[in-house]
Amino acid sequence: MTLATDPVFVDTREAAGSCPKCRYLLPRLVECAPTYFKHGGVPCTHCGEKVELWQAALGKAIALAPTGWALGSLGAAQTSVVMPMESGKTYQIQLTDHGAPPGARILSTNYTSQTGNLTAIEWHGNVPLRRSLGTVLHLLAVPFGEGALPREGRVAISIVWIRGDDSDAWPYLVTAFEAAAAQDYAPSIVFAQSAVEISMMPVIEQRLRRHAPAERVENFMRDSLTYSHALNVVLPYLSAELGAPKMPDVVRGALNKLRKKRNAIIHQGAKAAAVSVKDTMDGLCAAAFGFEYMRFVRPILERA
Repeated sequence: MTLATDPVFVDTREAAGSCPKCRYLLPRLVECAPTYFKHGGVPCTHCGEKVELWQAALGKAIALAPTGWALGSLGAAQTSVVMPMESGKTYQIQLTDHGAPPGARILSTNYTSQTGNLTAIEWHGNVPLRRSLGTVLHLLAVPFGEGALPREGRVAISIVWIRGDDSDAWPYLVTAFEAAAAQDYAPSIVFAQSAVEISMMPVIEQRLRRHAPAERVENFMRDSLTYSHALNVVLPYLSAELGAPKMPDVVRGALNKLRKKRNAIIHQGAKAAAVSVKDTMDGLCAAAFGFEYMRFVRPILERA
């Protein structure tokens, strides 16, 4: 068998970190977050260990930062492809063939030669895009150094991507992820905080409208209710009053830090606010968990 006829290896993973005891991967965040909010931990399906999901997700994100792989524990997915290539030929990778839905967004890519004689670059038109659109990658195999052509070799391709969502807040979270993948940390913080605010405020407003005139509620939401008070007073009160599990203190605390960092960026500028990669991972983790908490608690607050 020649390199050109080697099989293609594909692996797609979505996991909110791994078990600290056995390193077995946890389910993706959207699947295991409700269990975490209800019981304060997630059982490892391999060894039975009760995993503190927040620590598992944040620990992996910080360990892998600033690469795009860091986003894998916060709601993104990673598809790995190892495939044979021949220099001068073009190749196409369609993510929807490997577990991604049609509305997925590519956050980052990495191309690494496994045989040392060629690699892949993205093939584009006259106006290259700085961020990938759609779910298809068009690649060109290029040789390393001098020597006879064409050459055959294997290239490892890593693609970090995120699913689409119908929520009004989801595009803000995706933009925060895209900015973090591009190591543009200040916008990432701003959009991350906005994603949580947009997912929380309409739920509170809808609840208040049950017992107060719509105009009064609208004025209150616009003029009096700050995001901080909504997060730290109104939402905990509503959750307790209606029998919903409260947001974990570690998540709420991280969201407060995210809010302060966002305000520093808005009022002082990104340079003065000194946004670090750790700040960004902390903020993105807080936003991802805050978003998932609102997804979890919203049906309870709306139907009670």
